[in-house]
Amino acid sequence: MTNPIYQIRSQIKTICEKEGFSLVGFTEAKIPQSDLEHLDQWILENRFGNMDWFAKDHAVGIRNRFENLGLVPRSAICLGFIYRSNEGEKIVSQMQSKVSRYALGSDYHIILKKKGNRILKILKEQFPNHKFRQSVDSLPVAEKILTKESGIAWQGKNTNLIHPKLGSYFFLSTILTDLELGGPDPTEIITDHCGSCRKCLDVCPTGALEEYKIDARKCISYLTIEDRTDTEATDTFLQWDRKGWVYGCDLCQEVCPWNANVAKRNEVETTEPDFLPRPFWTNPNFIEKTSLTKEEFDSYFKDSPIERIGFEIWNRNLKQRES
Repeated sequence: MTNPIYQIRSQIKTICEKEGFSLVGFTEAKIPQSDLEHLDQWILENRFGNMDWFAKDHAVGIRNRFENLGLVPRSAICLGFIYRSNEGEKIVSQMQSKVSRYALGSDYHIILKKKGNRILKILKEQFPNHKFRQSVDSLPVAEKILTKESGIAWQGKNTNLIHPKLGSYFFLSTILTDLELGGPDPTEIITDHCGSCRKCLDVCPTGALEEYKIDARKCISYLTIEDRTDTEATDTFLQWDRKGWVYGCDLCQEVCPWNANVAKRNEVETTEPDFLPRPFWTNPNFIEKTSLTKEEFDSYFKDSPIERIGFEIWNRNLKQRES
């Protein structure tokens, strides 16, 4: 007789896949002790930089113990949505001022929230006696850890989650629930396939990466997105070799053999049109601009991930270090 939990999981997986999620996994709503200790050490060493929210007591309470969420979660539904596109690969390879692939289209928070709301509506109808809450970077929930624990991907040496057939260019979303869904099937868990490879570690120009560890203060993504202490390109900001990246950085993903395999096959493509590159990325009138007015910035980047940094930081990031 089929385990009723597995029937429910199959039912939920179908619902999520209909919204375009390529990866669907299940795990207990609990952070392993080893990961808790790693997070504590990361905070102790101030590796979060200016992201002070990461170390606040209420954030730690939610991330570590799932407090004050409006429910006491027993399970996590872990979701992955592909944003890679062949068009995006071509555009990024030709950019002089480079932008992370995930930012070429519309803001994933908006898109995945809409998809999540539709999923939650169905789940609440089918399981009226249970609660569900989605996170798309909207809660200080350790989505990456939970997804790793669900077994649908492994966490690579660059700290990104990797799937052997899909690579690492996928967004995460988590649905916490008080519904008992059990842990991952031991026979389906994707184990670490990094082996002795260290390409991601060696390619990082700022030395932000150690094996399975990242110092956000040195990460180009952090420097171009989260570090907004200086709105001008000061000597402190310009000291970092950003290799042309002006919003985010994909270097450690680009050199990953698993992404290289995906690129060779040309089979992994986002199913969401809003994640495809916006037309202006190939428009010479945009490409040749060395700065944007607020009006231009708002026009180009409305409902884009880049919108959140504002035009001043965008203009700062465009200024490359003079050789």
